[in-house]
Amino acid sequence: MDLLEVMRGRRSVLRFRPDPIPNEHLEKILEAGRWAPSYANTQPWKFIVVRNPERKKALGAQVERILVFRPGRVALSSPGLGEAPVVIAVVVDPARDPLHHLEAGAAAAQNMALMAHALGYASFWAGVAGRGDVERQIKKLLGVPRSMRMVALLPLGKPAYEPEPKERLPLSEIVVQESMG
Repeated sequence: MDLLEVMRGRRSVLRFRPDPIPNEHLEKILEAGRWAPSYANTQPWKFIVVRNPERKKALGAQVERILVFRPGRVALSSPGLGEAPVVIAVVVDPARDPLHHLEAGAAAAQNMALMAHALGYASFWAGVAGRGDVERQIKKLLGVPRSMRMVALLPLGKPAYEPEPKERLPLSEIVVQESMG
């Protein structure tokens, strides 16, 4: 699959089939995260692979607390996260990179989402960085030290439905040459 095609085709999918993810596919997804860029190659991330159904359900309940329902939007609920065969928690260590740890973790999560899509799996990004009590509760559920930060939870699995393509703004509306002033 061409990389741009992978990027254009990746969609957030909120419901998953129960099909397991083979270990060799999961390893490729984690390997993609490992090869994300980081400032001065600090690699400040850890990836926690969660398969336990009760733990996934508890994580989903925490994610549900940070979501605000808006009319006309899809409401995410904890069963979507809980029914995914695997959830990868992306955690970063600010001590390894005090200035760029969150960006590095975000790049790792994006790499894993793209690799998952290239392998035929779906995901969605559940951002938990800076979510106060929710981040603390998720860290507690996963045994993450207080000094580390959560970036995102990335549920993975075969999609239970085919999402509609989304429109993107044309480049002419988002690209500025040289300066905005």
